[in-house]
Amino acid sequence: MRSHQPDLICLVETRTDQNRAINFCNKFSRGWQWATIPAQGFSGGIVTLWKQRVGMVTPIATSRFALHLIISSKNPKQWLLSVIYNAQNIQFQKGLWMELEIFSSFDLPWILLGDFNAILTSEEHRGGRFDNYSPKSRLFNEFINDNHLFDLGFIGSPFTWCNNQLGLAKRWARLDRFLANNDWVSKFDSYFNKYLPRTASDHSPLLLTATFGSQHKHRVFRFDNYWFEYNACHMNVSRAWTSLTTANPM
Repeated sequence: MRSHQPDLICLVETRTDQNRAINFCNKFSRGWQWATIPAQGFSGGIVTLWKQRVGMVTPIATSRFALHLIISSKNPKQWLLSVIYNAQNIQFQKGLWMELEIFSSFDLPWILLGDFNAILTSEEHRGGRFDNYSPKSRLFNEFINDNHLFDLGFIGSPFTWCNNQLGLAKRWARLDRFLANNDWVSKFDSYFNKYLPRTASDHSPLLLTATFGSQHKHRVFRFDNYWFEYNACHMNVSRAWTSLTTANPM
């Protein structure tokens, strides 16, 4: 992820033990620091590297599938980064969603990124049956809605993963993405996520470019879907829509 205080690199599914991960990180210059989660055998593994000018980065929790860091910088003062490599097993996925709900209660801007091994809709895959994704998709949607997260969208190919098979056996899916809460989104003037071409991996690299917001900027009005859950939502919208005003209608 890049901002006016670059740089930060997150690698998931590294399939490396602790020694190999440290040897890899040591190849970077002294201006870089890192935190790692070793793989279990040839499964999983996370490496996150950041330049010191990003700010003070404090790993606060790790598990088999997630690395959580608090980043203290000039603007925003503190924000939470969760790097995810989710399991394919649906029971393990349930466990991760429960784990992440704990961090949703933090009063901090929060961004999550990585390989979630789940899709949100049938349009996010090609090849095979959606039935293979459907149970995980339902849980993933529930997690996003319950914790009021936003998908940050993308530029590029609609799919981030391909199984590299031939013919009718070929499969594509959007397994990798960025999610963020409203506090994180409101801190930035602009952001966009670009899916880069796949090369040596079956996954596409993701590049997020974000510009920190000014305290004096005009905020863009955003309507959150979870507002519909409030009983008085429709009544208040209707009342505001039909009221007479000489000010800005928004």
